[in-house]
Amino acid sequence: MADIEITSLPEYLEKVFSNKGEEFHHEVADLKTMYRGQGNIEWGLLPAVFRTRDDFLNEHFYIREYERLLPKECTGKDSIEILIDAQHYGIPTRLLDVTSNPLVALYFACLEPEAKDVDPDGVVFQFAPAGVFMQYDLSCSVYAEYVRRYKDGIHFPDAWKRGLIESVQNSDSRFSFDAPKAIGKMLSENPLSFFVLPKYSNNRISAQEGAFLLCATPFAEKPDSGYGKGVFLFPDEMKQDFKRMISHRYIIPAEFKESILHQLSSVGINEAKLFPDIEHRVKSIVSAVRKEGRAGKNDEK
Repeated sequence: MADIEITSLPEYLEKVFSNKGEEFHHEVADLKTMYRGQGNIEWGLLPAVFRTRDDFLNEHFYIREYERLLPKECTGKDSIEILIDAQHYGIPTRLLDVTSNPLVALYFACLEPEAKDVDPDGVVFQFAPAGVFMQYDLSCSVYAEYVRRYKDGIHFPDAWKRGLIESVQNSDSRFSFDAPKAIGKMLSENPLSFFVLPKYSNNRISAQEGAFLLCATPFAEKPDSGYGKGVFLFPDEMKQDFKRMISHRYIIPAEFKESILHQLSSVGINEAKLFPDIEHRVKSIVSAVRKEGRAGKNDEK
């Protein structure tokens, strides 16, 4: 993984496209380059539900309560759609937001953290080109059905495997007949974390050209009394994190964030564009007016 310091938008574009690999469509999974921007370089590269053990253990309860309390939001949707919507509304999930647009990632890298007493550098992660699955693909259904119906903390009772296989086979996922093999991969010491390209079902995902990294944890074979032959490891027990999928880090020094945001706004990448609800559009108007000055300011001279 190479680190590159960025001080302007033109410099960033030059570096990103010189480091970008081949992309193409494929019947099984498209090959694409994904990006993620973070306003603080010190933040870990982990989805919300992986950041504490309590959240990891509560993952299925979050989804259960989301469905129970907001049934109209879930009606007619399959498990992966429910997880994606829950993520959109702020429920902690194992989905990590990424984008196929490097300009969007740069925008988020230049945002200041909520804490006003810190002024950290930002960072854009450029992932190595990797397979990107549609949300109706088999692997997506396996994890979504597991989280929604069969997760029990770190445990996975042997008796539940058949039920999970049947749930996936009865879903609308592509290649669902291969569910036993895909579930076997999930219940292994080397599961795959992978990118998911969702349907653009809401304006924000569409505006941000959003996608997700669906993150997995290893299943370690060891006695689990009363449950089965193994347990899922906590995220903090993993030997490696998802940074192994990164090809480059673009580091944005704190003192250049504001000027880069101004450059991004000049090419249409701003709060109003990326958050197309009325509240954010109004905030963008106020912010733009404050930055560009006010009428009559020359009268003060």
